[in-house]
Order: sequence, then structure tokens, then C-alpha cells
Amino acid sequence: MIPEAQPIFTQNNQLRIEIFNHNLQHGEFKFCFSLVYSIISIDGAKIIKQVGRYYELKTHQNNIFITLQPSRIKSYNMSCGPEGVFIISKKEELLNLNLKSLKFEKEIISPSYDFETIDNFNPIIPETEVANFKNKFINLKNLKIKINSDEIKFFDVFSSYSSAISLDFNSFEGFPLIFQKIEIKDEEYKININENKIEIFFSNYAGKFYAIISLIQLIHFYKNKLPHCNIEDKPSLKWRGMHLDCARQYYSINEIKRLFNYMALFKLNRFHWHLTDNEAWRIKLDCYPHLADTGAFRGYNHLIPPFYGSGYHKYGGYYEKDDVAELIRYGKKLNIEIMPEIDLPAHSWTLLQVMPELRDQSSNTESKDVGLYSNNTINPSVKETNIFLENIFKELSEIFTFDIIHVGVDERPKDSWESSPKIIEFMKKNKLTSYDAVQDLYMNNIISTLKKNNKRTAAWNEAALPPHNDIGSSGSAGELDKSCLIFAWEHSEVGIESTKRNFETILCPGQKTYFDMAYNNSTKERGICWASTIEVKEIHDWKPMEGIDQSHQKYMQGIQGQLWSETITDKEYFDYMINPRLATLSEVAWRSKSFRNWVEFRSSLLNSVRLLTKMGWKFHKF
Repeated sequence: MIPEAQPIFTQNNQLRIEIFNHNLQHGEFKFCFSLVYSIISIDGAKIIKQVGRYYELKTHQNNIFITLQPSRIKSYNMSCGPEGVFIISKKEELLNLNLKSLKFEKEIISPSYDFETIDNFNPIIPETEVANFKNKFINLKNLKIKINSDEIKFFDVFSSYSSAISLDFNSFEGFPLIFQKIEIKDEEYKININENKIEIFFSNYAGKFYAIISLIQLIHFYKNKLPHCNIEDKPSLKWRGMHLDCARQYYSINEIKRLFNYMALFKLNRFHWHLTDNEAWRIKLDCYPHLADTGAFRGYNHLIPPFYGSGYHKYGGYYEKDDVAELIRYGKKLNIEIMPEIDLPAHSWTLLQVMPELRDQSSNTESKDVGLYSNNTINPSVKETNIFLENIFKELSEIFTFDIIHVGVDERPKDSWESSPKIIEFMKKNKLTSYDAVQDLYMNNIISTLKKNNKRTAAWNEAALPPHNDIGSSGSAGELDKSCLIFAWEHSEVGIESTKRNFETILCPGQKTYFDMAYNNSTKERGICWASTIEVKEIHDWKPMEGIDQSHQKYMQGIQGQLWSETITDKEYFDYMINPRLATLSEVAWRSKSFRNWVEFRSSLLNSVRLLTKMGWKFHKF
């Protein structure tokens, strides 16, 4: 008889797991799974192994009762149950298991999305700065546009969009399109459409590319015709980004390219590639090839256990130099630059399993971070650590062409360096009075290393400021080199403070830009909610400049969406968490505030979602 397991959230939000249809004796098998919220207490079983939020239990009754870390919204959803569930026999063999779908004794219904639309709106997202549409149209016969033969190769990059709407750019027939290069700003463009031709004015590749993107959106909306119009457009923010966590879940190069196609459709120009974390090391470097060979894979009885739903079998992957080069080339065609992130000194549990010499082995303190990872922080007083940092940043500087490398520095546990004899000696030698001062010295050394390699350093806000969330983390003592680009994630006030301290800053507050957050409090939703729930309208209404003094606004360089992948245990969830939130964020990023009202924007967004659907994207209701 195949054992069955039924997870249920009870009326009082306790997770009950019922195990039945088995003839196994209690204590003779292990029940293994991952969670996105920590276990506070457990009844009916004993935790015999825990790494982060991966658990192995020995049961002593059919019902396991688990109290989880409280949810901000006082309820849980489909992402909060056990993931990657499997059972192991006393002989360490994998047993068959029928895992039933998560149930809720008290369901919270999804909100209704009553849709009000208007007929007359600018269909382009992000909205153009100037758009004069005339009530006069050109008939696009068979959706053919004639271009110069020497432009054919340039138009190859638009194939994913043009094929979705049966649009044909060719050099033989159709309505003529002419390019003219003029002196205007980078990324700026102008479009003039009249009865004779389409004229596009630009100064650099980005402007030329974005003009065609806007034209494609127009053609999709108007189908087989085009309005006479004059369009003038340029972005207000330099950095319009999207982040993807490829450590907790692995994404292939083709999957990332698909995301790039989405980003480019909405004129986003920066990709933040999160390559390492507690759960994995995803890039293969010549200086330490064993890091990826071992640290990019996980599973039961592997050095790295099956975090976040990856299950019993071996899971994972890594990116080689050729993969990176391919993605860089593809990104440049879409005007997307790639910034890699190696998350240090904390968030390094996997790194330290492979290279334990980067810790002070004589330290007798066990520290834990907010994700329950023990001793996950490299030690800057250790000689091997400094050699390691020099080597990896030199090689990363050679691999990546963009001039910025992100080095993490978030959520370092307060006690991570306490009781380290080498740290104590290091502090005396350098006349440092706090562990935060140790972090500043560590960071300034990295900044110096990257400068030698012609790169600029970026980091999360704890690199420059004290932490603003009470999760047991440390931050800066106030001595960080001002050249560091700061990503302000904790909340909007952090971004305001960062600009006040004269750091160039990218705003990415969890309450507006973390797409791993659930849309709402429905039990049928996916995502977590430590920051907030984030409906699409809340992103649309966000004014990132709000609260930043006029004198400090020059330091606000842009905004960025984030997808942390703890809850993306099935790739089908990927689309719903991003779409249409990222398209909406692009409106804010291009203009820095949303000029059109929600009803008008929503009408435009519906048009864009229809195009994305043709390109194979699913979407969440909005």
C-alpha cells in the first residue's frame, strides 16, 4: 500500500499533515520537505535534521501538527505548505508517496477584478512623453513593412514580437520605414507616421531599438492599420531593471532569454543576475571550478540538501563562461546590460560547505541568519578569504562586460563574527571598534579590488546603512566608499536615507517591487508576504521620488523589480508572479511616476497582456 500525505491548514492557521494508508511503523521512516516559513513548534514528530527551511522528521503518530512563523497577513496560501515532499525508509531507500493537494479548512476567496476600460488611450507601455494621434489611418496591407536591405539583420532581434502578430519586416514590399540619425539623447527617439512613410529619428542603438518596440505595440493595437501620429519619447530614469534569483531555483539560458524578451518589450535595460546564495553557487569559474561542480546541485544525501521543493533527486545546474557570453550578446541586442551578483559575506552557506577554510575554524559561536542557515558568513580576517575575493572578482571582471558588479552584503547575522579569535586580532590590528566597522573595511577592500579591474561595486542597503528591519542583521558603521551603488530594498525610507547620504541609489523596496510577494491574501494565491501583498494597481500608483529632497534626487538613479525564487517551485508560477507586475513597473521606471490614471493604464495593459499571451506568457488577473 502506497502511503498518502494530506497537508491541511486548520481553522487556526496550524499546518496539519496527515499520513495514512501505510503499514510502516512510526519512527521507521523519515518525512522530508521544505517550507518557506520557519517551524516554531511541532507535535507528532521530531525534527532530526534541519538546514535552513529544509526539514527531516521522525514521526510518532499519524498526524503532525506544525506551528509556523506568523504570516504578516495572518493567513497562509498555496506557497506555504510543504514542498518537495518525500519519505525515506529505515534502510535509507526512497519510498513511493502519494502527496495530496494542500487544503484550507478556512478559505479566503480571491478578490474580484471588475474591469472598467476606455476606448481612447495611448496603447504603448511605458507611456510615451508626447503622442499626437490623428484621426487618419494608413492601411497596412498584409502587415508588411518595407525596410532597407542593410537593416534586415537589425530586425532579426524583433522576431519573437513580429511573429506573434504576423508582422513582416522585409526589403521587398510594404509600407516604407526610414531611419534618420540625429543629435538627441541616448535612448531617446521620435516617430513620425504620415500617408507616405514611417520616419524614425534616433541617436544611438537604444533609441532606434525602442522606436521599433513602440511601433510594434502600435501595430498590435491597431491591427492592420496605423494612425498618422507624432511620437517623442525618452526615459526619466537611467536604471530600469529586473532581478532574477537563479540560486534558489535554476533557470536555463533560454528561460532567461525569454525574460529578456519581456523586459525589452517594456524598455527595461538592466538585468540583475543573482548567481549565488545560501542554496547554490551557479557560476563556474576557472579559479575555483569545484564550487559549481558541487555547489550548483542538491538532493537527498548530497552535500547540499534539497531546498525549496527540489525533492529527493539531484537538481540544479550552473552557467559556464560560454553561457554568460551568449546571454551578454543577446542582452545587448535588446539594450539590456547584465549585472552579476555574488552574494557575500553572508548568504554563503553552500560556499562554506565546499570551502570551509573561508571561516575561522577556531570560532566557537554558531550564528543563524533570518533563513535559519547556521554559520553562513565568510570571515574577512582569514587569509584564504582575501585570496578568494581577489581571484573571483578578477575573473568575474573579465567575464562580464558591464561596468558594475553586485557583491551582496545583505542580512549578515549580528553574531556572525563574534568569538572569532582571528576577527578579534584583526580588529585590534586595524583599530576597529565594532563588527560593522569590520564590514566597512571588508567592503572598501572589495571596492578597491574591483576598481583595479575597472569595475564599480554595487550592494544592498546594509552595505551603507544600519539595517531597518529587526531580523538580527548588521550593517554599516558609516565608512563606506561613496562610489558604491546602493540597492535600497527594505522599504522606501531606506532609499530616502541612502540618497541623503549621497549614495547613488536604485530603489527596490519589498513593498512595491518584490514579485515573490503574493498579490493578495487569498488562500489560492502563490507567494509570501513578509513585506506586503502587491496588487498591480499598487505598483502603478507608486511614486518613487516621493520623500526625496530636491537636492538629493540626482542620486536616485532608477528602480528595479525582483523575483526571489523560494516559492517558484514549479516553472508555471514564474509567469504569474511577474506578469503583469513587471510591465506595470516599467511605466513607473520610464516616467518615474505614473502620469495616466489607472483606468487608462489598465486599458493599455490589457492590450499588452494580449500581445504577451500570443508570445506564450500567462498572466495574473489585475
